[in-house]
Amino acid sequence: MPVRQHQARPPRPRGRAAAALVLALLAPLLLWLSPAPAHAVDEPAETDPLAVSIDELDTVSLDGRTKGRITVRGKVVNTTEDEWNGVRIYPFIGDTPMTTSEELAEAAKMPADALVGERIVAEGAYATVPDLAPGETYSWSLKLPRKLLHVTQAGVYWFGVHALGAPSPTTADGRARTFLPLVKEPNKKAKAQKVSLVMPLRRSVVYNADGSVNYLRGWTRDLSAGGRLFRMLETGTEIPSLTWAIDPALIDAVRNLAEGNPPRDLSPTDGSGEEPEESGSQSASPSVSALLPSAPASADTAAAKTDEETEAAQKAAKVWLGRLEKALAGHNLLALPYADPDLSALATNDPDLLATAREKTAQALTELGIKATSAVAPPTGYLDRAAVNLLEPGSVNLVSDRMFRGSAPVVADLDGHQMIVTSSGAAAGGPGPNDPVDAVSVRQRIVAEAALRRGSGKPLVAVIPDGWHPPQTAASFVTPWEKAPWIASSTLSEAVAGHKPTSVTVDRLRYPRREMKAEVSADRISAAKELIGAGELLQRVLTHNDEVADDVVSEALTTTSYSARKGDTDSAANALDHISSELSSITVSVPPKVILSSMKGGEFQVTLSNELDEPVTVRLDAITDDSLRVATSEPVQLDANSKASFNLAASMHDTGTHTALIVVTDTKGNPLGAHASVPIRPSQVSGVIWWFVGTGCALLFAAIAVRLTRRIMKAKKVRTSTGAM
Repeated sequence: MPVRQHQARPPRPRGRAAAALVLALLAPLLLWLSPAPAHAVDEPAETDPLAVSIDELDTVSLDGRTKGRITVRGKVVNTTEDEWNGVRIYPFIGDTPMTTSEELAEAAKMPADALVGERIVAEGAYATVPDLAPGETYSWSLKLPRKLLHVTQAGVYWFGVHALGAPSPTTADGRARTFLPLVKEPNKKAKAQKVSLVMPLRRSVVYNADGSVNYLRGWTRDLSAGGRLFRMLETGTEIPSLTWAIDPALIDAVRNLAEGNPPRDLSPTDGSGEEPEESGSQSASPSVSALLPSAPASADTAAAKTDEETEAAQKAAKVWLGRLEKALAGHNLLALPYADPDLSALATNDPDLLATAREKTAQALTELGIKATSAVAPPTGYLDRAAVNLLEPGSVNLVSDRMFRGSAPVVADLDGHQMIVTSSGAAAGGPGPNDPVDAVSVRQRIVAEAALRRGSGKPLVAVIPDGWHPPQTAASFVTPWEKAPWIASSTLSEAVAGHKPTSVTVDRLRYPRREMKAEVSADRISAAKELIGAGELLQRVLTHNDEVADDVVSEALTTTSYSARKGDTDSAANALDHISSELSSITVSVPPKVILSSMKGGEFQVTLSNELDEPVTVRLDAITDDSLRVATSEPVQLDANSKASFNLAASMHDTGTHTALIVVTDTKGNPLGAHASVPIRPSQVSGVIWWFVGTGCALLFAAIAVRLTRRIMKAKKVRTSTGAM
């Protein structure tokens, strides 16, 4: 097993280290002498009485012109218990441009009430909001003349709106902020900045103990029209040169929902008992028919009644799968390892499980008719050295620029393992108080980072953050992007074309301690491995099912995913208990005791019972000491919910009583869980009886002989006495 080491920063100079040590020793005294802080550290941030959002911004950037208008739309919510009236939404813009990514990162962390720009109060530049009752929401819209934005220097500016109510006409009662770059000379296509967007299609997938998908309400919400996953497809369809990073586990889970979310299927899969299918041709290319699940295997499954929650999820899943083909068509596709497992954790604890995840992805995509390039894209952007060593040749490996000390290259090469470097700033989203990963915040952070790279020759590769909230309408997000002539939407290969991999050494890599602590635990990985073994055991027992082990692999891998770092920790254990219970329902019963007629051998009867609804094939094995031998059985096939009795042969080497543990196993001798113990001894009285019988016979014959002898002797004496007379 590889040795894990925290990749720390380079050692500090001795002078700095000594100073740090002195400060550490004096820290308790300084804290004791320092005055109490004005506010407690854990004091929660105050919520604006008017919660404001920017939902649409019809431009991604400004240019040197002062003509035209900028349209901004959003919502305002009264979060108080009082009615608000006379509310106005005023735009504002900063007066000093930011010119580096570091400045953007610092700006994104600034407090919500920090003064970052002057409010524009010109008549007609603001929006008026009707009276707002407690909890009421209002959608506002304003058109801002470009000439009122007095900015001319290239760079990235603060831009946003303030909500002001009548009680406080000069103090903002609500704020929404984002970034807005000014890019000059936008018509020179030769200087267009290459931007490559990667959108991960992944989500937390958790299975119940019986193999059905958990948390149906969340899935229904995300898959339905207006839901997050639905809007991702709608938006991704329209984004030019988009690259999808697909986790097949997500598609499999949705297909399971579209089938009615059945539990793990133990029914025959080898064609036994099924009607022959009608002949016909099938297309190998991705299609709706390939993505949508096939009809249920049995009439019982089709006729099973489902509750409203399951029906809602099923309906949403079918609609979503129907739109998936259109969303993927014409785009570049990357295939993540199945269930997007924690690469660094698996590389350290079980590299074979990572290989299993890759094989599972290849299998799933082949079944779906989807062609994609193998890839990895850790959500945090970090890989440790062990994970880098397991990167596949020819795969697309996306890592964050935060993984490198100093200036990050476009493409890094570590001992032959190549990695495309993505922008951590673009993935971080926008500033508060809004959600940093809402649609406008993420888009404007990406274009801001791109604007600052313009002219550097370096492309911008941006991975959309997993928590991203897609826009309500794709056009509001994509159209302004397409209208920006200084942005050249590029595929990954186009973006990095002409940039040779830069060789890096291990000491340039960063793998923070927080990443190591956050990894999926070794115990959970071990539980996933054990669950996979239980699935293989279950499949060997089922006479006509050759797919259940593969289904269990899918379930087990989801417990090792990045999303499982803080998720459900018991799903693997629960599934393992469920499968163990099913295997243990194949039981054996034995007599209370067995007395062999002879130590040389004898037989006793046992009964196997199958309480499963499917036929099984098992064996019986015996665990004994050296003095007792019980023959194992041949494989026994039991029909569903049936019993079978047969004899087992036994022999002994002494006259004592010995116990045999009769164990139910698969055909390879692996125990299933059920067992029964039986005491066995030979008939100890049999030898004594024959000794007594033999001795009795001998005495009887001796007595007869004695009596005959006496009679003969007596007869002789009588004749002798008679003759003498």
